[in-house]
Amino acid sequence: MNKQYGQAFRRFWYVVVIATIVGAVAGFGLSQLATPVYTATTSSYFSLNFGGTATDLSQGATYTQNQMLSFAQLAQTPAVLQPVIDDLKLTETPAQLAGAISVTTPQNTVILQVAVSDTSPQQAATIANAVAASLGSTVEQIAPKTATGKPTVSVRVIARAAVPETASSPNVRLNVLAGLILGLIVGALIVVLREAFDTRVHSADTAVEVAKAPLVGTIPRERGRLQAPILVSAPLSVGAEAYRQLRSNMEFVTLGSPNRAIVVTSSVPGEGKSMISANLALALAETGQRVLLVDADLRRPMIATYSGLTGGAGLTSVLAGRAEFEDVVQRWGAGELDVLAAGPIPPNPSELLSSRRMSDLLARLRGEYDVVVIDTAPLGSVADASILARQVDGALVVVDRTQARRQLLTQTIDSLHKSGSTVLGIVFNRDRSLKQRGAYYLRETPSRRLGLPARKAGEHEAGSGKASRKHPAEEDAAQEPAAQEPAEQEPVEQETPAPEPEAVAPAERTPSDQDVRLAPDELVPEPAQPDPETTSSAKA
Repeated sequence: MNKQYGQAFRRFWYVVVIATIVGAVAGFGLSQLATPVYTATTSSYFSLNFGGTATDLSQGATYTQNQMLSFAQLAQTPAVLQPVIDDLKLTETPAQLAGAISVTTPQNTVILQVAVSDTSPQQAATIANAVAASLGSTVEQIAPKTATGKPTVSVRVIARAAVPETASSPNVRLNVLAGLILGLIVGALIVVLREAFDTRVHSADTAVEVAKAPLVGTIPRERGRLQAPILVSAPLSVGAEAYRQLRSNMEFVTLGSPNRAIVVTSSVPGEGKSMISANLALALAETGQRVLLVDADLRRPMIATYSGLTGGAGLTSVLAGRAEFEDVVQRWGAGELDVLAAGPIPPNPSELLSSRRMSDLLARLRGEYDVVVIDTAPLGSVADASILARQVDGALVVVDRTQARRQLLTQTIDSLHKSGSTVLGIVFNRDRSLKQRGAYYLRETPSRRLGLPARKAGEHEAGSGKASRKHPAEEDAAQEPAAQEPAEQEPVEQETPAPEPEAVAPAERTPSDQDVRLAPDELVPEPAQPDPETTSSAKA
């Protein structure tokens, strides 16, 4: 919990700073708007007029100290203030004037201090001196008398009130400090309340903590809405490298599985799982692996839209028995990436995905391809992903910084575990912490193809020992007679293709000499055909 709030303060530090500055400015502004008030103070000394011995003086001092509280209260009574009002011709009443007067008596002393506050410094000093004089007269009148008729208590003013030069109120420094502290408290309270009521997953650390699963990839936020995979539109960007890093991490997550099949899902719609599936398939195809991208989101299929391929026939056509797999699978680009679109949206997606035909199809695809990437519907809405995840190596859960909620993410992970599926890891999408690292990566679209060139016939079988399905274009090329290589090959100068004005979707690209060129020493000459006459003479 403390880590959660620490992350919240790191994200919204500016809220605390702004609130603190606003509080300080408010304190300063209120100080400037307030009317200055000046305070003048006068001090009076009280003593007894009789006593010739030390004992009498001690008793008199004790008596006077005991009476100081009474004298202080007397200073704010009409008996003292009314004469002041009459002499100075003030408009206030005794009660109003008493509100502007404060009386203090230092402990164990016979000194009484009268402080008067007023908007005029001169008026404050005048009233303070008048109150001290009126208090002295009143005390001498009401104090006990001696045998000769003299008052037993005498009052002397020991410090007359001077005209104050600076205002006692408002205290600008104190008000600014109070506003600053109050703003700091309010800003911190706003951050705490926002974090308490906001259940979104704002960081990859929070996603890992909630999902209890490893982080296998972090995809940076891209400005605007992407209409094509970033490995097509900007293959040298930071975002494209993030998908290649995801590809590398997947090699370790699925270590030990020669033919991998993974499901990509999320908690809620709009987290970018389909775009991540497409980019991951492209990144895998760049390494020369035979990759199949399957759109198993039979609710809102998007793979055909992102790839620019036909989506009229696909997975549902195969599962319904209306078409064969070879008839509906499509090649994307010049590499080894095939796409199986979703096809027509059926009324019973869950029944089709849990059918025996789907299981048989998955088993067949795992035998024909090195990697099968399956895009499925969000698990927070339907159970399609959990149905497929238990039939493959595991599931990747996409967590979007702006869409994912802690409770829904927890439910998604629990659903996968309860269905017997393996959670391979989470992919944190639209992360703001990944910035452009200098100018090493380029934003421009380079003039090069995506993926690797098609391998020679039989190369896949030699590498994996499994049968490889050929596309019609490859079969036609295999049926053509091989051209004879010349005895000597002239060196071919390597030319850098000129940048294209616009990026071309991989579906529209065809293998050409611009895609890959071989140096003269890399050319393998065609084996020479034996001469029939030489062979006959040798046999004779």
